[in-house]
Amino acid sequence: MNVDLEQRNKKTVRALVILVFVMFLFAVALIPLYDILCEITGINGKTKQESAVLDYKIDTQREITLEFITSLGAGTDLAFKADKYEIKVHPGEVVTMSFTASNKTDQRMTAKANPSVTPGPSVGYVKNTECFCFDTQVFEAGETKHLEVQLVINPTLPEHYKRLTFGLTFFDTTN
Repeated sequence: MNVDLEQRNKKTVRALVILVFVMFLFAVALIPLYDILCEITGINGKTKQESAVLDYKIDTQREITLEFITSLGAGTDLAFKADKYEIKVHPGEVVTMSFTASNKTDQRMTAKANPSVTPGPSVGYVKNTECFCFDTQVFEAGETKHLEVQLVINPTLPEHYKRLTFGLTFFDTTN
């Protein structure tokens, strides 16, 4: 009976080790699976990062309110804000928006901004042509930076969209 109990214990330990390994693989696979799901469904408002200027015909018959919001990831000690809260734009018009970010610490910080657009289904119509969010930003202690985003709204954006929100969230990536 002692031998039987020992064999069952070994079998249980093996099963648990395999389970932990499978859970680890699943956790690693979640990141690319999430990105694929967001791209397919358009949820989470992830914008496409494109460095080329898109040549759209400006639709002067339509006007869209474009809001700019900023936020910070947990533990990111920056002051971060858009220089204007909202602007009116015509689809196809290239828009440049300025942001101000300040390192509130006495140490050097690296940070990365992630853009998003809401409502989610409109994300495919908003193109970042230039953005500080394409690269990691380095802030010296107490440094303030003036950063710019250039974007354009595709004129084929469905008519029922009258207001879009462009958000940027800074995350501290200092190691």
